[in-house]
Amino acid sequence: MKQNEHLEIDPRPLDVSELSAYFRCDPETVKRHARSGKLPGFKFGKSWFFRLRDINGMIDAAIHSADPAQA
Repeated sequence: MKQNEHLEIDPRPLDVSELSAYFRCDPETVKRHARSGKLPGFKFGKSWFFRLRDINGMIDAAIHSADPAQA
């Protein structure tokens, strides 16, 4: 089993409020990062949505790029 597989049981996308709870941050922060492209997401109508596997991939990439053992 991959490291974050247990978090991906529900394949439905997360909305801004769910992702802000996941990150424990303000929903406006999530929206701002989504608009700037820092968070992988998509808009449906006026609402942002995010796939947890994309978010976890982004987190894993950030961790590995900061890991001096990977250099």
